[in-house]
Amino acid sequence: MAERLLQYYKYVADEIGVDGKMKLAMETKVSSMSAATAPDSPENIALFKKAVEKITGKPAPNL
Repeated sequence: MAERLLQYYKYVADEIGVDGKMKLAMETKVSSMSAATAPDSPENIALFKKAVEKITGKPAPNL
């Protein structure tokens, strides 16, 4: 549960840093703490992938 969402947080942090994590939280409306318990549903993953692409300017990785 929530492994993939947390991996997107890690990916954004590695690419951009803390500012990236803050942008991801604002874009998805899911904090990193909430992502730890949120389900890795197809809807959540699609939401995170779209946000990661917007924030990084790169295609989101398939985690």
